[in-house]
Amino acid sequence: MKKSKRSNKKSKEEMTLVDCYYIPSIIAEQFQLLREHCALEVEKELALLFSKVVREYREEVGQVVVSYDDKGNKTCEIPIEVSKLEKEISAERLNKYILSKIN
Repeated sequence: MKKSKRSNKKSKEEMTLVDCYYIPSIIAEQFQLLREHCALEVEKELALLFSKVVREYREEVGQVVVSYDDKGNKTCEIPIEVSKLEKEISAERLNKYILSKIN
């Protein structure tokens, strides 16, 4: 018979790597869905303004959405910061936030 481990306050919570951040495993799946939703919303807004929109990875911040103009010049780079983007999306200010980040 296998014994189950009891958790106590001193034991470390299981963590899952999501992008470049460790998230408590218990909420990792929900966090990934929310992160994907935020990334898609940013992509949609940038696609209305620029011809090329892609996701890239930055070691220091993880996934970012980057836009380029017709000449291939980078115009904007938005890190997928869930807490920040979720607030902007729910307050219907995402477009204004993105416009403030354009080079």
